[in-house]
Amino acid sequence: MSEAAPRRLALAALLALSAVGPAHAASIEPDRPELTESARLVPRGSLQLETGVVFSSERRAGTSTEHTFDIEADLRIGVTRHLEVDLEGEPFVRVRGPQDDTGFGDITLGVRYRFVEAFEDALWPPSLAVKPFVKLPVADQPIGTGRLDGGVLLLASFTLPWEFELEANLGGAAVGQTRGYLGQALASASLSRDLTPSLNGFLELLFSSREERDDTAHFAINTGLVYRVTPRFAVDAGVQTSLLGRGPDYVIRAGLSVRFRR
Repeated sequence: MSEAAPRRLALAALLALSAVGPAHAASIEPDRPELTESARLVPRGSLQLETGVVFSSERRAGTSTEHTFDIEADLRIGVTRHLEVDLEGEPFVRVRGPQDDTGFGDITLGVRYRFVEAFEDALWPPSLAVKPFVKLPVADQPIGTGRLDGGVLLLASFTLPWEFELEANLGGAAVGQTRGYLGQALASASLSRDLTPSLNGFLELLFSSREERDDTAHFAINTGLVYRVTPRFAVDAGVQTSLLGRGPDYVIRAGLSVRFRR
């Protein structure tokens, strides 16, 4: 064998390796149908669409029951390893009750910046991120408020013993009122675990202080399942109910999430 032969074999091996695509990214981990947002971001250069339908019903004293059907969508864009842009909206909303209306819902623009990344399979430290957001008042009442809102959330994602995971959010918002703004406290926590290699279940607690000056705090519970059909495609379903304060008697969500690579 000539001296050039080993060099040719090494070059051929390098070319073969370069032709092989990168290893599969971690399986999709959508936020929906939970409301708690994760500090685990979508991979850099990925687009992840999380969308579905929502049915809700709310009884209010002295008025007829309000029923709402809407389509919700959240486009998550992985800009860098530690930066993600979120564009959330409701392309279609139908309200039936004291007021009837059909149209577009509000649009929310947010940015997640992760400043601590957890080690793989390690219990500490957790992944930590911050998310400022602003809600653009596309819709008027009864679909939206017609007023600009904004706020910031601290996001934390913990790996726990026995293969449990905990997502937690804590923050606040400035909610637009007829005159000025009202400060609102926001907090949520979601405990989840893989029930099978493809099926994940969760239980979530949600809290928000009053949204209107004459309102009360709201406390709710949400539970559901996420089934990963493929590493980049998942379907989900969840049920939420209010435990304290004015809010929907029930909310039913069902949808899907898909990740696209650029």
